[in-house]
Amino acid sequence: MNRKGLKCLMIVSCFVMLAPPILTSPSMAQDLQGGKTQIKAASGNSNSQPNVSIQPLLTFSDHAVIAGGGSTLIRTDEGVYMSLHAFGLTPDTVATVWWAFFNKPKKCATSPCSVADLSNADAQPSLVPATGRIVGADGTADFGAFKAVGDATDAVFGPGLLNSQKAEIHLAVRTHGRALLENAELLRHQLTQFNGGCPPNTCSNLQGSIHQP
Repeated sequence: MNRKGLKCLMIVSCFVMLAPPILTSPSMAQDLQGGKTQIKAASGNSNSQPNVSIQPLLTFSDHAVIAGGGSTLIRTDEGVYMSLHAFGLTPDTVATVWWAFFNKPKKCATSPCSVADLSNADAQPSLVPATGRIVGADGTADFGAFKAVGDATDAVFGPGLLNSQKAEIHLAVRTHGRALLENAELLRHQLTQFNGGCPPNTCSNLQGSIHQP
């Protein structure tokens, strides 16, 4: 491991130790542990320090803070890593997390950017899948994902992430209803597509977190 990679690894290790309790459940720690390799690999040729931010989760309905939930975003010049702990979900349903990138947030109509700015071409928005899973019996779910700059794979629209340090990044937790375990293809759609499993189920955004540059 070179000196830059070791320095980055130490920074992330310190972050795991100092993070608040809502972000350090065993499964969340595993997510962060897995993210170290991603960050080190992405940062091998970078001269910048990883930029870490921690934000609460808010309800989509009234923007109320969800106690026990939160998200972490780590930015490097090459990409972003997120770790999110969702609380208060319905057990045995499928939940996905989506990146909403606003590549030019100063062009958004409001600050922070809003859902309306997803159709604002000047803000260069992009909606991209992050990850999905089945919610546990306790109504919680932990998520972790990395997205590289310029990777628009499977984007619903837009160019993906263009500048990891300057973009405003929203994380949206979306429900896809009861996990359709009896149909493997529908279950795969639930876990990977914006409206996967709907119908027969009903999809909607439940929670969100905002990370401004």
